[in-house]
Amino acid sequence: MKRLNLLADKRQVFLSVLVTITFIVTFFVPKFYAYVIFGKDEFNALSQYYKVAICHGTNLLLCFLVAFYIAEFSFKKMFDMLGMSNGIFMAFALALLSALPQLLGMQYLHGFNYDASFADFWFMGVHPGYYEEIVFRGFLIGMLVRFAKWPEMIPLVLSSLFFGIGHLYQANNMNESIAIFLTAFGAGAGFYLFYKYSNWNLWFPLFLHSFMDISTTISNYHGNITMGFQDNIFRVTTILCAIFISYRLKKKAKIESI
Repeated sequence: MKRLNLLADKRQVFLSVLVTITFIVTFFVPKFYAYVIFGKDEFNALSQYYKVAICHGTNLLLCFLVAFYIAEFSFKKMFDMLGMSNGIFMAFALALLSALPQLLGMQYLHGFNYDASFADFWFMGVHPGYYEEIVFRGFLIGMLVRFAKWPEMIPLVLSSLFFGIGHLYQANNMNESIAIFLTAFGAGAGFYLFYKYSNWNLWFPLFLHSFMDISTTISNYHGNITMGFQDNIFRVTTILCAIFISYRLKKKAKIESI
């Protein structure tokens, strides 16, 4: 029994180190392309969408490769560990239902953006949802909490901290920086709770996140993540819908609260 516990402890430590290092490496991938592959000037001259595609594509590949290794080279087990093995259609429907107030509300307040290209729709609407949920929630928090047995609050706070810092590019001054950081930090924590309370189904927060981003991409809204008072009425309504759905899923799965 002691030997089995020792092996389990070693595996959890190894998994913790591997996942943490991989997550940290994702922040240096742009530097790798800028200084090793392209050269700084050539990399900076690339379109923003192309840079996002190659950097985020590399990061997703890294996370999936590490998860595949942890899952002992089983695709089924890997998707199970990330929370992506089933429930995709139900998650899509529930996320769309939750997001309808914001999707419709942003069009009502700002009008439809007829100038939005497919690249805008994909990279500003769809892409952040699946990229950030897979890397931050499914890979980092999910692996550390579910399989490395970390206390939930540590990876939750750390991932939300990085999530908040990652949105500071939207700020123009200190006050905006604080407001944007707090909003993004809260959003990161919220999406994690949606992930857990939907019985570790990553598809629900992934689709919800994407739909919420799409609502601003297809409208003529030009602000940052904090939004205005009227915008937040519709956003809060969407969040309340998602909370209610997550609560029902939590009760059905009999998940303990944190």
